[in-house]
Amino acid sequence: MKSYGLQHIPIGRDIDINYAARQFVEHSSNNLKGFSFALHFIYDNLRDCHEDLLSRLSGFDLVIGHGIVGEAEAEILDKPFITVSIAPMGLARDYGKSKNKLSDLAAYVSDKITGSLFSKPYLDYRKEMGIPGPAQKERFPYLAMIPMPAFLQKTNPRWKDKTEITGYFFAPTPVDYSPPEDLVRFIGNKEKPILVTFGSMFHRPEQTASPFKTICDALDRSHTRAILIMPDLGDNTSAIPANVYVAKQIPYPWLLDHVTLAVHHFGFGTTAEVLKAGLPSIPIPHIFDQKIRSSQVHKLGLAHKPLDMNKLDSETLSNAIIQVKNDTVMSEKCREAGITISQENGTQKAVKLINDYITRLTR
Repeated sequence: MKSYGLQHIPIGRDIDINYAARQFVEHSSNNLKGFSFALHFIYDNLRDCHEDLLSRLSGFDLVIGHGIVGEAEAEILDKPFITVSIAPMGLARDYGKSKNKLSDLAAYVSDKITGSLFSKPYLDYRKEMGIPGPAQKERFPYLAMIPMPAFLQKTNPRWKDKTEITGYFFAPTPVDYSPPEDLVRFIGNKEKPILVTFGSMFHRPEQTASPFKTICDALDRSHTRAILIMPDLGDNTSAIPANVYVAKQIPYPWLLDHVTLAVHHFGFGTTAEVLKAGLPSIPIPHIFDQKIRSSQVHKLGLAHKPLDMNKLDSETLSNAIIQVKNDTVMSEKCREAGITISQENGTQKAVKLINDYITRLTR
């Protein structure tokens, strides 16, 4: 973050990412259960951060938060708040905007049913913080930004005004990355490899042993070379075959120029980078939001049908790799999607929206 001129200020207690990832996976047997667990996880941690947030935010003029993170604290401090949401289902609605009254009523009832499940932890949190009821957005102008491409996230006619789909946010490509010599040799040897990564889903050796063997067997079956991103293989390092290069981390903007497709968990950031690079995907989602996201991208023809992590075997993965490698239609669709995403320039649009918002505040 320092290279971008940003200061990182830690707040609250440390989170055991290994434990948290396991809990998310275990509670994602269905999307409703997974989303409910995520909300409780967020608010439990927000309670721990509340006093820190109040203290840190008091010295700033504007708060920009992920979803509702920081919204209650900004309201207590009487500061304007901009939300950046990757879960648009939670954004504010205006049911009077549609000309179809029956459709409005159906949407209202549906939102009330789901809202009663999803908003209760939020309302409980606000009540505990001494500001009962929903957020008071009338005090300052409203702005919600959705950092997704327009072809992936359609505009909802019932969203409140100034709910903006910006496109993905991307930081400038790092220019100071120098790949190790063995990686350069691996990439330059024969045909381009594929990428296999599961982001933060696997952090301990005991979590990687079984998936590692399945992946290696699938790569052998499909006669495919791969770059495998895994934080810790433990004792499995002695079993790395010649067609696999293992690394703990490689910057995606650099790496994705050197692979043909990506096998991944469909985390938000990884999905954005892979789509921007114009690469087809094989989804192996682990938790609820990844399952929803991968299904959306598959329906657009930009990815293989999602594979079930709990039922994954080498034959299934091998067949998927062979199919996607030979799918020229999918490859062309992905190339076009990558161009579209690059031209959206979500970061620039977000900066303009924020500057315009500040101008509205100072009028």
